[in-house]
Formats: sequence, structure tokens, C-alpha cells
Amino acid sequence: MSWPPRRAALLLGLFVVGALAGVAAARPGGGQSYSGGGHSYSGGGGYSSGHSYSGGSYSSSNSGGGSLSAGAALGILFGFAIMIVIIAVVQGAQSNAYTSALTAPTPPPRLDLQPLLSRDPDFSRVAFEDFAYRLYSESQRARHARDELIKLAPYLGAGAFDGLLRRASRVEQVVIGNLRIIQVGAELAGTRTKVVVAIEANLAGPSGTTNALERWTFLRAPNVTTRPPERTRTFACPNCNAPFASGETWRTCAHCGTDIETGKFDWTVDAIAVDAETSVGQTLTGTVEEVGNDFPTLIEPEAQERLMQLRQDDTAVTWDAFTARVAMIYARLNSAWNAQELAPVRGLVTASLLQYLQYWIDEYKRQTFANKLEEARISHIALAKVTRDKWFDAITVRVYADGLDFTVDKEQRVVGGSRSNRRAYTEYWTFIRSSARRGPVTVDPKCPNCGAPLAISNAGVCTHCN
Repeated sequence: MSWPPRRAALLLGLFVVGALAGVAAARPGGGQSYSGGGHSYSGGGGYSSGHSYSGGSYSSSNSGGGSLSAGAALGILFGFAIMIVIIAVVQGAQSNAYTSALTAPTPPPRLDLQPLLSRDPDFSRVAFEDFAYRLYSESQRARHARDELIKLAPYLGAGAFDGLLRRASRVEQVVIGNLRIIQVGAELAGTRTKVVVAIEANLAGPSGTTNALERWTFLRAPNVTTRPPERTRTFACPNCNAPFASGETWRTCAHCGTDIETGKFDWTVDAIAVDAETSVGQTLTGTVEEVGNDFPTLIEPEAQERLMQLRQDDTAVTWDAFTARVAMIYARLNSAWNAQELAPVRGLVTASLLQYLQYWIDEYKRQTFANKLEEARISHIALAKVTRDKWFDAITVRVYADGLDFTVDKEQRVVGGSRSNRRAYTEYWTFIRSSARRGPVTVDPKCPNCGAPLAISNAGVCTHCN
């Protein structure tokens, strides 16, 4: 697909409201790499990549073996909401020719979450990465003003808070390319549980765009357990759940008077390590070779077994029904991208992915370009991974597809790609739904609650049944 410039594997997930929904993440056309230059990589890997920060659970990456990491607003909890994550992709000029110029990446050692799960059986990687994704975005956009950053104080330790303020330049747009958990363990002599998250993002502001590679360390008291996802969608006081406003000190809740100590009630960012910051451009013309389509799909060993368990729990979840849903989302997203109008797919993507796609549409418009992916078609869908926890079921698939991918200027002249040579690519999509959801996987875009034609407001609710 050619949405957000195939710039690379953004880990944006899509959360669909339908019975099994989902959409693609980072693939604007044009073939540029996410971080601003060089190869982009397509398809190939499964859960990690030898490049950049890919790897992990449901995330995508700008390399052939991108991992699948869930990172986007999780929104609605009913429906087999499909959170699709697109993995690294890049365009090539060959007509339907797969290439594999680089060595396929090998997966990293598997992350052992058992020490965390033994204390907190409700822990959900999907929900945690969504929380980390939103906190990162909000923190970067607030870092230029102390009063704005204080609104996030319950989730930022003193060191992280001060470090963000020192990076004082204004950030207006955050486009996360990768977010994944890289370490889980104990900290401070066992008095805190630690989770380290690696993040790659483009931070755009009045002074330009910066590609940042960062590691955020989250701490939480070992006796604290995961709150329901609906309690983590806003950054309220983690003790009383009221909108946070500082009281006696900047970390005291004005409503309940509680001092929000690091990790006392929920995950708190204790430290931020900035590994690199590089100024990048956003050139939306030209094309580069698609790399990684021939890399083997990395299939998690338990994928088939867990899919069968899911089907036993809900016999309506058949492979044919699921892939039909994937095809429907694929077609509607391509249509919306080509029209540069995302309202028709608002119910098929997470808020974060919608924001990401809108960012690239606006950038194309600003530069008086439009990217198209015409005659798009899926040739094959392969199972890669299945994850289940208390809150979510998630299915990750590798999508093999091709289409006419090109960019035109305001005179409709082609400035990148080709109107005649089909471009083949592969992407990883992750679809999620509430673990409490049961029922048919629909192939029509309609509300899974009331059955009316899908129409979702900016607040994320069905305009028919609310």
C-alpha cells in the first residue's frame, strides 16, 4: 500500500471497531525511508530486525524483518477491532519483481515477560505499548512549556520531566516509526518493576524535523497491577482518576491531595536516554528499490496453536472470514488514501494511525503533491503471530500485495513511481479485538454493536448508537 510514504515502517497500529478490523500503517508512496534517506525495507521479517529499533511484539520497522508492535490508541473495546501494523516498506521500480538485496534479518532473543506476568497476570503488551505510545507523543508535544508538561506529571519521574523540559524546542507533530519493549526486570533492589522501551520517531516543529532514537525506562511498584484499558486512555490522576491538576506540589493531585510518587500507582517514566537525534527532510518524490519481499516470513512457533485456541473459543473466527475482513480494510484504506480523505475509514483505524495517515496527506498537500496506489490487490496473506491476554486477542499477518504506486504534482505529472509498472511489496498487519468479543467476523463496514453503516465521530463513537 502506498499510504504514508513508504517511509518506513511505522508502528502505528490500527484499531478497528468492526468484528475484525484493521488497517495499514506506514506506507505512503514515494519510496523514501522513514528516517529521511537510504533504503527502505519491505516485508521479510517477523518479529525483529537487524536495523534500527524494530523488533518486539507488534511493531513495525523500517527493515525487512520488522517486528510487530502494538502502538496506537486502542479506542473501542468491542468488535474484533483489528489493529494493523504495517511493517517496513519501500517502493521499487521493477514491475512485479521481488528483490532481496540484503541479508534477511534474524530475530532477537525472545523477550521473557514471565517475571512480570507472575506478579501481574493482567499485563497486556498491547495495552502497555499503546500507553507508552500515547505518553511519548503527548510528552514531546508538551515539552516546550512547563505548565503543559505538568499535566502529565503522574507518569513522569523528576529526571524524565526535567530532561524533557531541557529539550525545549516546540514539537507540533510526532510520527512514531517504532516502539517496542526491549527489557523487563527488577530495579532498585526489587522495589520497582522495570520495563525499557526503545522508540524511533520523527519530531516535527517550526525549526524542522528531527529523527530521534530514544530509550524510555518505566518503573512501577511490584504490587501494582494493570488497570483496565479504559482507565488508561487519558492521563488522569492514577489514584482518583480525576483530570490531573497539580496541587501543593507539581506532583500532588489537586483533587485527592495524593503525592504521586514514581511508580506508586502506575507505570512512570523514570529515565529517558536519547541515543541519537538527526535532522531529516521530507522529500515526497522519487523512488527506491523494494527490499525484503523475498525474505522468509518469520512465524512465531505458537501461532497456529494459538489461532486454533482462538477459533475454539469463538467458532465464528474462521481464516476465510478473517482474510475477507483484511481485504475489505485494505480496499477501503487504499480508496481513502487515493482520495486524500480519511473520514470514511475513521472507524477502521486507531486514532494514532489516523493521525499518522493524516500527517502524510497534509504533507503531500503542502508540497502540492498527491500519492496514488491504483489497481491495488492482495495476492497472499500469511499468518505470522497470535497473541492473547486478558484484554485483547491479536492476529498478525504478512500481506503480499502490489499496485500502481506513483506520485503526481498539481499538474498531474508523475514525479515518482510509475503509472504502468506494478510495484510489489509486503507488509505486516496486526489486528486486535477485545478478548470479550465473540461473534461473526464481518466483511461489511458497519458498527458491530448496532449493525448500522459504519460512521464514527471524532470522539470515536458510533454516530448511530453512540
